[in-house]
Amino acid sequence: MKTHILILAFACVTALSAADKLPAISEAWQKSLTEESNSDYAAALGSVLAFKSAGGETYLAAVRAGWLSYLNKDYVKAIQYYATAAKQEPRAITPHLGMMYVQLAQAKPEEALRAAREVLKIDQFHRSTLLIGGEILYNQQEYRKAEVYFERAYKLMPEEPIGMSWFGWSQINQGQARLAAPLFEKLMQINPLGYMVRDGFAITHPGPPQGPPGQR
Repeated sequence: MKTHILILAFACVTALSAADKLPAISEAWQKSLTEESNSDYAAALGSVLAFKSAGGETYLAAVRAGWLSYLNKDYVKAIQYYATAAKQEPRAITPHLGMMYVQLAQAKPEEALRAAREVLKIDQFHRSTLLIGGEILYNQQEYRKAEVYFERAYKLMPEEPIGMSWFGWSQINQGQARLAAPLFEKLMQINPLGYMVRDGFAITHPGPPQGPPGQR
């Protein structure tokens, strides 16, 4: 009986100790948000680290520290913090998204593509990542692989012009203009002044061949 009482007493003391820390933890987090809104990213990062030191949740601290380091253009630290967050929550998308955008900011397409693929392992229908990964592959002239990403993004939002155009151009660059024709027909209906829309339409809808003068 005495043992049970001691265990209960210890649990109560532990709970009270944790509760006592909550105001300082919450204050540090809110202070970080305020400093971020004022574009003082270094100070905001300091407040996040204070949040963690006060007993704040470690994943939240790591993923936010990654974000603030990214905003502060300290890309090495951003990657380190995001990598820590990814280890703490293996099914979380945010750390991999963060790493993808950090690598894009550093103009490292291969590394960004690896991060994109990690996102898609978790959520194969993450549309913005499909578009980013597809664009990287397209720029590497991996048109078939890019088409797979763009098609998936297009089918998620068939009304959205950007995915529609990327999908069409990935087909054109594989010599599949006929397959791309319906896409550019739709684009001419909803976004005729969009980037490269008329060019894509002209390729997928060639006019009749013209003969020499006098035979036209």
